[in-house]
Amino acid sequence: MRGAELSKQIYPPAPDRLPIARREPRLRTAYSSYPPEWDTPLVKLERESEQHGCTVYAKLELVNPTGVHKDRESSAVIADMKKKGFRALACASSGNAAISVSAFAYMNGFESHVFVGSEIPQEKLTLVKMFHPVLHTVEGDYLDAVEALKKFIAGRKVYNANAGFCEAKLVGNSYIGMEVAREAKPSYVICPTNNGTHFVGVGLGVKKVGVSVCMVAAIAPDTEIAHSIKGYYHLEEPKISAMIDQTGGSFVKLTDDELKRATVSLAQQGIVAEPASAASVAALSHLRLQEQDVVCCTITGSGLKYPALTASMLKKWTAFSSREVLPKNNS
Repeated sequence: MRGAELSKQIYPPAPDRLPIARREPRLRTAYSSYPPEWDTPLVKLERESEQHGCTVYAKLELVNPTGVHKDRESSAVIADMKKKGFRALACASSGNAAISVSAFAYMNGFESHVFVGSEIPQEKLTLVKMFHPVLHTVEGDYLDAVEALKKFIAGRKVYNANAGFCEAKLVGNSYIGMEVAREAKPSYVICPTNNGTHFVGVGLGVKKVGVSVCMVAAIAPDTEIAHSIKGYYHLEEPKISAMIDQTGGSFVKLTDDELKRATVSLAQQGIVAEPASAASVAALSHLRLQEQDVVCCTITGSGLKYPALTASMLKKWTAFSSREVLPKNNS
């Protein structure tokens, strides 16, 4: 059978005319400027929608410049630095925040100081070095890095861009919440949560639009595969608990098996997310969802930044595990 004939059997002919929705083009602000009104994609997760009997969307923050939601925070941080006359910043990070804030400092000609714990994965450390921050490696974990940062900036004119100490980071995340609220009008918003900056900021944005929603914090303090949310350091408390109480929301604690399944499900739907980002999808099975519910899961970071980790999540699945095999060409 010739290729053209096979193509006709597999793919139905297109209609002569397709309806085209004519829309005015959305003009986004430049990534290096403020505000971060980037209108990241909001896509329906068909598999999860069918599984849970309601409408489930994914907010794809992994399309941002460094592949993570923290770019929204970094945009707001740079704007606040300029307003207050700072030319240098400092941030403690488990990886993603350091990559993002150093990138935005580089874009604007600012100096960045990044504090990381000695347990940071090598894949992340390689990316952190990309934008040439001043790297401070601290013996211990993330909280030890935070303490070293506070000692460093004492008496120096250095902007504290760390979670729990930086209101601008909440402002940056609020733009995600505003976009979700306007486009989807969800009944639930689920966010991967560690320090809580993303969770609280998104909730503030949703509330600003005036949409009533249950905010769900997906946590995995004991994880061995989702480094970005390991430990659950909750530096934004008491704001995290206040957001839960005010919205009738909840905490959902996840296992690594649940994170793996969610990571694979997203990948099979064309969304390559790091396991920490898949926490929002993994949390769905813990909620009592109804047919009328609309759920938005924030997908906070790209798995393409961490190829070894992502490959280990997907290694048991083949490219054709859920596809129909094409007929053989016997001609």
